[in-house]
Amino acid sequence: MLLSLQPTGKRNMHQIQDNSYAKQEYEKSTNMSVRKFVQEVLCGAESQKSVTVGFFSERAASVIENLTGKSVIDSRIVLDTNAVWHIINRHGANGSHDQSMKNIEDIARMGYILEHYDQIKYKGITTTGYLDENGKPAPMIQISKKIDGSYYVICAVNSSKRKRTYIVTAYMSKKKEQ
Repeated sequence: MLLSLQPTGKRNMHQIQDNSYAKQEYEKSTNMSVRKFVQEVLCGAESQKSVTVGFFSERAASVIENLTGKSVIDSRIVLDTNAVWHIINRHGANGSHDQSMKNIEDIARMGYILEHYDQIKYKGITTTGYLDENGKPAPMIQISKKIDGSYYVICAVNSSKRKRTYIVTAYMSKKKEQ
């Protein structure tokens, strides 16, 4: 089962066709709180267990609820130590899968991807690492944005009382040559 919804917001056609605008905005979007948290995790000196990356827009919350049946209105999007280690171990400088997230700045820019996404997908996959309000594995969504290739953020949708959606991982794919 693959469900996917794309945003319908108004955009300048030049911006859609020319990804250089998105890339410039992306490069300016480093969240210093996220960057500091990632550095602290990597040094073993984290002062907190997670950092808030952002919140879903009403449009994104509506898309996610349509795809998963879970409400994420007012839900914090959280990056925790588990996600940081997953990203680094799988996609960091010595990643077992690729090295697409070797630059900490790219991890600290995931808020831009979540805010300016091109697509949100739900493939019917859940994770036992995060549970929903009924104690069942939380559904995982894929949020993506084209930035000189594509940047993907995978989140566990948790509509519990804590109002948190957890980032599970993030990675990038290179632009395909035509």
